[in-house]
Amino acid sequence: MTSETTLIFNINVGSVIIGILVFSFSLLAVIWKAKSEIADTINKELSPFKSIGINITNAIVEVQTILRNRFKGVNIVHGLVERGSSPLNPTEYGARLIKDSGLEKILEDNREFLCTKLKASLPRDYTEYDVQEKARELLLFLKDDPILNPVKNWIYHNPVIDIEIILKAGGLWLRDDFLGHPRKIAENKDEVA
Repeated sequence: MTSETTLIFNINVGSVIIGILVFSFSLLAVIWKAKSEIADTINKELSPFKSIGINITNAIVEVQTILRNRFKGVNIVHGLVERGSSPLNPTEYGARLIKDSGLEKILEDNREFLCTKLKASLPRDYTEYDVQEKARELLLFLKDDPILNPVKNWIYHNPVIDIEIILKAGGLWLRDDFLGHPRKIAENKDEVA
């Protein structure tokens, strides 16, 4: 070969296209892997703040409960656990407490018994509001009944909130069961009612 020798590469168009595709997919794979690593790093770095947020939420609910118990007759709305969304429904946090505490399973396993008790406590020409309030009262009344022992045990091991708050939120699902409506969760909104 001399300095004047011309090299000719005979490349097939198909080979060029395949080469470009392999290069492009390889580049996308590298970018995708980096994206998931970045997302994992962000989630890892933010995880301490998630627990702080939960602790703040629990503290606010606890302060509300203390104020309610101290100033009898003052009705404090637990906007973190339930929200007026016509009708009143548990928030996502309230629904999580109902599920985690075992109250959801109790409502399902004892639906007939609870609906019978609820019907007996309602006035003759009851409204849906009557059902809602009597359902909440019924669960509060049953607080010392063995049927709610799983909830009390959960509260004992996870003292994040007052049992009465969970029972009142759970009464909203009992209301739905009695009325034959699907159990609802209030839409997640930025403001707390």
